[in-house]
Amino acid sequence: MTTAHLAIAVEDLFATHQKRVELVRQCANESTETEFARKWVSVLRRCANWFSSMPLTPELHCEPGGAFRATIESTFYAMRLAGGQKFAADLTSDKRRRLEPQYNYAVFLAAACSLLDEPFRHFEMVRLSDRTKWNPAAHGAFGTWIGTGQFAVERRVTPLKNERMRTAMFAQTVITPELLSGFDTTVLDDLFNAINPERSPQGFEPLVHKVVRQAMDVAVDFERKAQRAVFAPVKYDVPSAVHVALALEPQFVAAPAPATADSVVPPGQPPANSGAPNLGVAPASVTNTAEPQPAVVGATVASQQQASASAPKFSQSLLDALERSEAQAAGAAATEPSTGPSAPASRPAPVDPATARPSRSNANRVGPSDEELTELLGPGAAMLKEFFKALAGDVAAGKAEVAWEEKGLAVKKRLVGGYGITSDTLVEQLKKRSLLMRAHGNDICMVERAGRLIVERPAA
Repeated sequence: MTTAHLAIAVEDLFATHQKRVELVRQCANESTETEFARKWVSVLRRCANWFSSMPLTPELHCEPGGAFRATIESTFYAMRLAGGQKFAADLTSDKRRRLEPQYNYAVFLAAACSLLDEPFRHFEMVRLSDRTKWNPAAHGAFGTWIGTGQFAVERRVTPLKNERMRTAMFAQTVITPELLSGFDTTVLDDLFNAINPERSPQGFEPLVHKVVRQAMDVAVDFERKAQRAVFAPVKYDVPSAVHVALALEPQFVAAPAPATADSVVPPGQPPANSGAPNLGVAPASVTNTAEPQPAVVGATVASQQQASASAPKFSQSLLDALERSEAQAAGAAATEPSTGPSAPASRPAPVDPATARPSRSNANRVGPSDEELTELLGPGAAMLKEFFKALAGDVAAGKAEVAWEEKGLAVKKRLVGGYGITSDTLVEQLKKRSLLMRAHGNDICMVERAGRLIVERPAA
């Protein structure tokens, strides 16, 4: 049975991946919205029209529209990696200042175009109206060719060979000549070489080529991790801890004043201070004054039952905490001297659990704090900070193994790839901050002050 599919409009794809587009906007760092739409959004829109609802491969990004999701994720990872690189390092500062924005934009264009050929290599798109197969070289963008018609996806028995020239030909539909008019010749050469890069480079590798290749590897690694642990998306905003504390704050209700002998007056008898003359009627006995008490007690019990029925149901641990707080308040009130009628208890101020949390000792700490990472790595370096936190947590849980050497902490290169960062990138980032001891063989050894943020050195 053939499954019919419908094309996804460009606006729907952008609405689905709006958060990813915002991440690209942050990395683009354009001064005006018009310039961002001209240089960056226009390329992404043409990519969305090219892919429409096609999957990328049978194994990765295989949902409808997965090819466009893989493209926009690759562009974000490439721009994020490019932020820590130094392009045209052998040129003067004036030339570097002019070429670095061009290189950053070239990285974006190369990452956006490197996956244009992937769906065609793995699938055949058949239009159901006339059983015509999509040929990107002849038909152009898939979204324009299929229109509002239905199509079927057939997997090829053997994927086509990866051809960089075919991908470069498809890139002409995404990159217009107007976008290339501001590039220097050297930047254009690196851009064309970086489109659909070789996954295992041979010999010298240009920096743009290397950044795009690593970005595509990171996108593949994250997709494989997501497939191993699929989580349903959260449909609501998670409240902050302060709002939760306010919602669970106990409500103090003033208890009714107990009835006394002076306040209970039998019918027909004037109050004692009313000024009426005493006509010789004997004062009411104690038994008469105590008669209304059962009615008062019954009303009080009924009101308490009604209040308890309408009150929210709390867990046993919360009820125990409320009882302890009420007992402490009662003890504090008993120790104070009573100089007059007691005022109603004031409502306690809400407590922020984040500020009330006791500080943990270094012995029980899991992972470095943000202040320690900022002091060691400097401002920014979000990807490197996430690596340190994740590795420290896995080492503490026994999921990862590291080894202390004489002068530093050794981490296996194959272990680094599981944290969304390649071993080459980690070596470059540590070397730039003078935190690298050595990177020979299968290990990366970082200095002791960096290794202590992952795991404490055992006592000799």
